[in-house]
Amino acid sequence: MSALSDADMINAQLGIELRRLREEAGYTAVEACEPLKAQGPKLSKIENGRQGATPDEVRILCDFYDVSVEERDYLVGLAEQRPKRRRRRAGKRDAVPDWFRRFIALESDATEIKTYQIDMMPGLLQTEDYARAMIRAWEPEADERLIDKQVAVRLKRQDVLRRSGRPSLRYDVVLGEGALRRMLGDKKIMRLQLKHLAKMAKRPNITVRVLPFEVSDRISVASAFELFRLAQQNIATVYLEDLFGATYLTEPEEYTQYSAVYGRLRDAALEPEMSRILIDKMAEEYT
Repeated sequence: MSALSDADMINAQLGIELRRLREEAGYTAVEACEPLKAQGPKLSKIENGRQGATPDEVRILCDFYDVSVEERDYLVGLAEQRPKRRRRRAGKRDAVPDWFRRFIALESDATEIKTYQIDMMPGLLQTEDYARAMIRAWEPEADERLIDKQVAVRLKRQDVLRRSGRPSLRYDVVLGEGALRRMLGDKKIMRLQLKHLAKMAKRPNITVRVLPFEVSDRISVASAFELFRLAQQNIATVYLEDLFGATYLTEPEEYTQYSAVYGRLRDAALEPEMSRILIDKMAEEYT
């Protein structure tokens, strides 16, 4: 696995977003090649992140797909950010608000995600009420319309777990016991969230392991992290998030180290069946 540059990450995001816009507009790849005056392989490489798109090419495609001016300007601006040279360090830090848009793009096309969460449910496994309670706890003064929008985005992200037409997503979760015990909203919200978690954990493409408090001598990892693999784009990256944005670690040795840590956390956790039993037991305690 070779190191990725900032340009690689931008190419991947642009490709994912342009393919989404094409599909939403109802065009085939062949039809979308016409305004570019290009052959099919070029568009395929752009959409798979294997080749960069120039700002003019992005502008032409956005106009052809009849997207909003705001959407077009964002993607053109993204193409203009593409570095001309590969950087020595491949870790890419994104600033709010664009960091989350990149996250959604990568998540939507990932073929494998491994996530470690300490005291909250992963976004892909949250119920609507739990998501709303979490957002409201973080932003208690937020306008309800903003909360509604954020909840809708979070629920829409979960479509990736039922994706068809492209390689399915393999989703592996190690969840700290604190996530089961941390109260968000009220007991009813927690009970339904845990029942939903147990149900989702039975899906063939989802594995949930709970890391209990009582496990002795396990390694301590202070923050959550996610490991992404995108097969078509040949991307493997570590995703870290904090108050100010997100960081993508794409050096091979960084991914390898985080993957090893994830493996140790997974080995220390309960097996999937025992995890579901604990989740069901905890759900009944919220009565």
